[in-house]
Amino acid sequence: IGRQPQVGGRRKLLNEQQEREICNMVIAYNAITLRQIRNAILLDNVMFQNINSISISTIDRVLKKHQMTMKQIYRVPFERNSDRVKELRYQYVH
Repeated sequence: IGRQPQVGGRRKLLNEQQEREICNMVIAYNAITLRQIRNAILLDNVMFQNINSISISTIDRVLKKHQMTMKQIYRVPFERNSDRVKELRYQYVH
């Protein structure tokens, strides 16, 4: 007994070369957001000529497939760990 080939459904939106290009975007600029990646894909008519729209979840799925994770970055104030602030936190606790 053999398995019948899969029929129907959607084909892949991105090919392997396009997936590598998305990974290269993240490697080149690790502070890039998923929305910025989507905008870059939609504006690039050379590498992504067959892409008219792409969802953020699709981009996230491609990055996870290639073991790349995105972290939310935020600005840390320089005063956060100064001696004065540490002393204020210590006094607040006591």
